Amino acid sequence: MTYKHVNLTEFEVKFEDSGAARIEGYASVFGNVDSDNDIVLPGAFKDSIGKRLPKMLYQHKQDKIPGIWERAAEDSKGLIMVGKTLNTSLGRDTAEEVRSGALDTMSIGYVARKASFDKAKSIRSLIDVNLYEVSLVTFPSNDQAIITRVKSAHDTERDFEDFLREAGYSRDAAKIITARGFKALNVQREAGCEDEATLTRLFNQFA
Repeated sequence: MTYKHVNLTEFEVKFEDSGAARIEGYASVFGNVDSDNDIVLPGAFKDSIGKRLPKMLYQHKQDKIPGIWERAAEDSKGLIMVGKTLNTSLGRDTAEEVRSGALDTMSIGYVARKASFDKAKSIRSLIDVNLYEVSLVTFPSNDQAIITRVKSAHDTERDFEDFLREAGYSRDAAKIITARGFKALNVQREAGCEDEATLTRLFNQFA
């Protein structure tokens, strides 16, 4: 398993009475050379997140689960993750650590399935990865990914739809992704529908 670390900065936080919080942000940024001389390319996560969501862990510890990731999507910038902390002691503590800035980095745990290597520059380009988990951690190595919002866990799917719109997706694409995920575009396209042209265009946009 390989781990990548990214900064979580410039965020705001709101809590429920229970102390739970919703976290939104980029777990990975495309085209950036990290401290391990790796570059993640657009589309690297597409197959993995289309099959299953990664786990949310604390410091990469498999027995420390502060919350759950509820959504994952790629845009032109990187990998967007949306999740919430659990109403547990660890979940509430983690939310407070993020809110206060004591915990301000994420790290992805993955296995590279396809990559290319530039020997002259000693840089590996990650083309396809199997993403297993996204952890909240202490130390970063990539300072370009951020948490954009940490807010109340009772916010609706409309908030995620708005988040995707802000990231550059069309309204139709944001609605489909929010309701059913990226795979729904392909399923509906293969099954046929009254708006085949629109679905085909949207699917090709994310292919």
